[in-house]
Amino acid sequence: MKKAMIATFSQSGSTNKIADQIEKGITSGEWDIDRINIGQNSNTDVSGYDLVGIGSPTYFFNPPFIVQDFVNELKGLKNKPTFVFVLHGTYVGDCGNWIRRTLKMKEAKDYGYFTSYGVDYWMGYIKRGTMFSPDSPTKKELHSAEEFGKSVINSFSEQQQNKIAPFDPPTPFVYRIERLLVARSSVKSFYYKTFTVNSDCNNCGICVEKCPVNNITQQEDGTLKWDSNCQLCATCEMNCPKDAIRSSLDWKTMDPFMNYNIRISKKKKIPFVHVKHTHGKTQLVEN
Repeated sequence: MKKAMIATFSQSGSTNKIADQIEKGITSGEWDIDRINIGQNSNTDVSGYDLVGIGSPTYFFNPPFIVQDFVNELKGLKNKPTFVFVLHGTYVGDCGNWIRRTLKMKEAKDYGYFTSYGVDYWMGYIKRGTMFSPDSPTKKELHSAEEFGKSVINSFSEQQQNKIAPFDPPTPFVYRIERLLVARSSVKSFYYKTFTVNSDCNNCGICVEKCPVNNITQQEDGTLKWDSNCQLCATCEMNCPKDAIRSSLDWKTMDPFMNYNIRISKKKKIPFVHVKHTHGKTQLVEN
């Protein structure tokens, strides 16, 4: 029996939903599949697998830092068949391009690339009243993911790569500027320090529990500390039941960038709903 690995970072569950369908398509060919949660498994040697898949959401038009680290550390990829799938709430940017090019540099073989919309739990937009792709991945997108899994296996069985999928278009200039502003060096040296709590905090620990990279610690006196491994995902802020957490995402200086992105995404006809976020919950607002 052939063996495959599908490694994902799935913060809200959307990436794993797509991974489930891809796995369904692959296992129709009777494969043994290991599912790896990126960040929770230190084994980056994939030499024992016949096929390797990487799934990621899009953060600031790139893979999250944790996915970048995982892909950079992968070993045993020479001549290894690989596939990549990426979810995005609005614009995919260079997320898929970055992963595919890094795998290529490690001499892996490209056996497929798949993209899908996924509900956009990005606090920068939600706090400004908009949630994009609220119903994704849809049934159609999930079915397409299963068919993609089947196509990867068909290509593998024929021992030849399908025609390599085209890379995504280059990230537009304004988005590249935004991405530069939140480069890892800036997050590590500055942005993580902007996360603070006010007197409404009741030390419930939800933010510590929800942080996908265990970047928040609670001191003996109950105070919270953010370390420099922050992904700038704002999951802590989104899930706070007391609305006690604030960060640079709330600054007025961020409004022009966030509002521009919202306006352009609406112009592209990306599905959206109006929302209001309070007490750790996002609720629909009637038009």
